[in-house]
Amino acid sequence: MFDMTTTRTNRSLTTLIGLATCLGLGAQARAQDVAITNARVIDSKGAELKDATILVKDGRIVEIGPKVKVPYDATEIDAKGKVVFPGMVLADTSEGMDRANESVPVGPYLNVLDSIDPSRLFFEESLREGHTTLHVIQGEDAVVTGLGRVLHPIGMTVSEMTVRGETALRIVTAGKRGFDRVKQRALLRETFAELTDYVEGVAEKRYAEEEKKEQREVTVPPAKARELGMKLLRPGDLDDKHRNLWLLTQGKLDAFVSVPRAQDAAFAVQLAEENGFLARTTFVLGTEAHKAVAVFKAAKRPVILDGTLYHRQRDPLTGEEEETFVPAVFAAAKIPFALLPDARGIGGRYLWYQAARCVREGVDRATALQAITSVPAAILGLGERKGEIAKGRDADLLILSGDPLEITTTVEQVLIGGRVVYERAKDYRLRMLNSGAQDDDKTSDEDKKSDDDKKSDDDKTSDGDKTSDDDKTSDDDKTSDDEKGDKSDEQGGK
Repeated sequence: MFDMTTTRTNRSLTTLIGLATCLGLGAQARAQDVAITNARVIDSKGAELKDATILVKDGRIVEIGPKVKVPYDATEIDAKGKVVFPGMVLADTSEGMDRANESVPVGPYLNVLDSIDPSRLFFEESLREGHTTLHVIQGEDAVVTGLGRVLHPIGMTVSEMTVRGETALRIVTAGKRGFDRVKQRALLRETFAELTDYVEGVAEKRYAEEEKKEQREVTVPPAKARELGMKLLRPGDLDDKHRNLWLLTQGKLDAFVSVPRAQDAAFAVQLAEENGFLARTTFVLGTEAHKAVAVFKAAKRPVILDGTLYHRQRDPLTGEEEETFVPAVFAAAKIPFALLPDARGIGGRYLWYQAARCVREGVDRATALQAITSVPAAILGLGERKGEIAKGRDADLLILSGDPLEITTTVEQVLIGGRVVYERAKDYRLRMLNSGAQDDDKTSDEDKKSDDDKKSDDDKTSDGDKTSDDDKTSDDDKTSDDEKGDKSDEQGGK
């Protein structure tokens, strides 16, 4: 455990902040001025500053450097021997909700706002793991999902947690349970074709209403009326079923397009191009999709990689197994990518571990660090606020025990908007977990000692029983000899 010295010079303000933190009032608590001093600062590109001070005012970074003057009323955090790193950004998750998907295949009218539960353990774990910004969106067991939401993992209500609401729709090109590719693609085409018919009808009606209001007769052909009516359309003119899809085609919402396999890549790009949302598309890839890297490079859009990171396949002719490290393929193609945790592994659940694997496999350190900080922040439309340590950025910071890619490094403190929202030294659940592990070790030692004592007693008892048996045998032999002697005397007397 590392010692963290915190000097508090504004007691009343700190008390309020501490109370708000305990209650989870993340968004509404008043921001405090904070100075993190004596720190080794590592930014998203891996550049370092030693013995630096980061000054935070109103939740934003205002100064960084070795000679920053600390205001008298600021809360000072001494980070000597520690590393300050940007809060990590998780670009795509379906955790934190009561279920990842609804039963309806096409549900753009849905919103994760109605499904997120702030009390879920997932948000607590996110802080513990250093994830300060999360994009919660429905999963891939669908064709078109509802709206996602960007959150901080702290707050009593979803509105308090929200960084950016109504961010994106997920469009899945293949993989819904019970659907083959033919059915899924046909339903996608049908969905956007029906949207076009509906919107054109509303536009024509809207134009007629506008003309009537101006007391003019409609004299243009229906096609022209639809064209003119398109310019008059407002989101409120459309019903819930179609509104979000229309906003997507108008460039007002982002699209997370899931591409499970390489064969889905061309269709995914074509669908986005034809319906006008390619410029706001992020492709969420399966492990095999790297085979279509040329398609994604031509699309000039960022990608989010599957947490597995490795793709393995067996050559059908030679029988040899081939392994590809997927991030290296996209790094070589200079396509911006974000990393996701791997729920199937132990270390893979941590974003920093995923970045460390990239470095181990030859991806340069800057690219690996950006894949868990600045790139996912940019994907979420927060590139000017999150994922970097720089003037004007949100003070979402991690104070680490060591280098962010070292396996022994732990998250000591987490700041969101300049407020300390997590301290490892005060992590009750983690302390109980560690205490339980120590108790288990102690119990195991006691059980072992008890078994040894029992074995010793058993051996002692066994020796005692053996001695008793020997004594008994000796007595029996003696008795037999006595009886034999008596019998001999009797015969002599005769």
